[in-house]
Amino acid sequence: MENPLENSPERDAKIRAKAKEMWITDGKPTCGPEGYMEAATDLIGMEINPDAGEIPVDSPVPLDANGQPIEDAKIQENLGNLGGSMDEQDDRQEVPFGTREEEEQALKNS
Repeated sequence: MENPLENSPERDAKIRAKAKEMWITDGKPTCGPEGYMEAATDLIGMEINPDAGEIPVDSPVPLDANGQPIEDAKIQENLGNLGGSMDEQDDRQEVPFGTREEEEQALKNS
């Protein structure tokens, strides 16, 4: 496997050819093929070493046998009241109200 960053005559020739190809494809703008050298360098580097950047990364959380994350049970303690009310009294409906009449009635009752 070649090093895509290492200069060699073959690599430089491929880059020049790709830059010229891209320049012609774009309708030969006034910048010339030199304006496409950076993009051509990137593309040729990817062609030379297509697997670059595919380093396996370990999951930051443990995974079960099916590949699903295993969450720490300790987070369950911090979930608060599951009733849904922000004041944890569960005696009033929170927004949104169904209709204007329900909203007026709720405001009168509070």
